[in-house]
Amino acid sequence: MNLDGKRVVITGASRGIGAEIAKEFAAAGSQVVLSARTESAISNLAKEINGIAIPFDANDPEDARTYIDNVEDSVGPIDVLINNAGIEKSTLIEDITEKEIEETLRINLITPQVLTAAVLPKMLSRGTGHLVYTSSIAATTGNPAMSAYCSSKAGLTRYAESLRMELRYTPLNVSILHLGPVDTKMWDDIDADPLMKRGVDRFMKFGFMAVADPVKVAKSTVKAVEKNKKEVRLPKRMASNAAINGISTKIFGALLTGIDIRQEAGKEPIS
Repeated sequence: MNLDGKRVVITGASRGIGAEIAKEFAAAGSQVVLSARTESAISNLAKEINGIAIPFDANDPEDARTYIDNVEDSVGPIDVLINNAGIEKSTLIEDITEKEIEETLRINLITPQVLTAAVLPKMLSRGTGHLVYTSSIAATTGNPAMSAYCSSKAGLTRYAESLRMELRYTPLNVSILHLGPVDTKMWDDIDADPLMKRGVDRFMKFGFMAVADPVKVAKSTVKAVEKNKKEVRLPKRMASNAAINGISTKIFGALLTGIDIRQEAGKEPIS
């Protein structure tokens, strides 16, 4: 996709990965719509990159239901939707509250699905669109004290893979960001968490874990949309996790070659 003039919507754009992604898409000539709960942060960044700030609470079901229509009514058709909003909670399973479970699953898993269901018919009717999902290496394995986060990201990865299969014979594209630690405040909080620190230190000692540069993540995300790449795996040292985890999906997809599931459902083909 040629990104010049394309409208790119990014959730969780107030800081960290989302903010860097916004800057890179703006540098590529896109009109960037920044969304997050903190209106002041996205407003300041919007001024910096000549973007548009539209507040959005990914933990609010009503916001999720109405957000896509709100954006398109305000600024026009969405060409790229980047589902980046996410939270992480480090808690033992016996100590996590129902509210914390619901908030993690809603922000990381349910809201991206609701937004996708709202924007997808619009993209299909226009015959163009790209959907991006910020998942995690945590989607590939369980991790103590991260049960809600791991389950939400595993669900997001499988959701995005399923969506890609459904859209296989359409002009639309799907990219998944499988990210390990990224040098952001979220990672600083995890690294300092007493529940996580000994495990993180051990992974670092044995060279299994590395921390990715958020600017590199952002540039790779732009490239994924430009080149219609299925995945971004960073840092490279941890990329094998996602690659191995995706083998079964590749096999399943290969076995489905030639079957257009949308056509089986009675949908009109889209060229």
